[in-house]
Amino acid sequence: MSDYLSFAKRIAEKAGAMMLASFQTNVAHHVKADQTIVTEVDEAINDLVIQEVSQAYPEHSIYGEEKSVNKQSASVWVCDPIDGTVPYAKNLPVAVFSLALVQDGVPILGVVIDPFTKRLYAAEKGKGAWVNDQPMRVSQRGLERQATINFEWWSDAPYDIDTPLHQLAMQTQTYVLHLGCVVNGACQVALGEYEACVYAGAKGKCVDIAAVKVIVEEAG
Repeated sequence: MSDYLSFAKRIAEKAGAMMLASFQTNVAHHVKADQTIVTEVDEAINDLVIQEVSQAYPEHSIYGEEKSVNKQSASVWVCDPIDGTVPYAKNLPVAVFSLALVQDGVPILGVVIDPFTKRLYAAEKGKGAWVNDQPMRVSQRGLERQATINFEWWSDAPYDIDTPLHQLAMQTQTYVLHLGCVVNGACQVALGEYEACVYAGAKGKCVDIAAVKVIVEEAG
């Protein structure tokens, strides 16, 4: 395991503890300019990432969902402090923390922590993927009865994925879920629990995808 991955896992553990400490305590939140909500915990975890990276790797940039530091560096830490903020604010335990290291635009490692199930997902490009230090592999099941697809869509997304994917599910008898947390859904794919996770992505959504891109690909 590289020093970078060890560092990222330590941050993830701290972020997970912060998520648990504030869960089910009427977490304060407000609406951002883009009309999405953000909690005080999102902002505190984003600040934690900036502090930790700035101390350990002061030459690196940080791209966070709530706050960023641009050092014009080829190495960028990409952070989603809480993916699944709406469920988290509503006391539904599906949210996760996500952190990736991107070099020259390519994610080379990723970590995701689910503090509610105590799962720490991690991967390095070319070195495999693990959950709690155990190797994991994607499912070999096709789209059929007993298979599971998670997909995430919102009303102003650039693409309507709900309609065609529901039609696909009816044709294949695949089970459909909407977790409200695309990072968690993607990690379930890496774990082999889900067969697919589909996301109506758009510009500005790289914080959601950077870490799980490495994790899912390294899981096969």
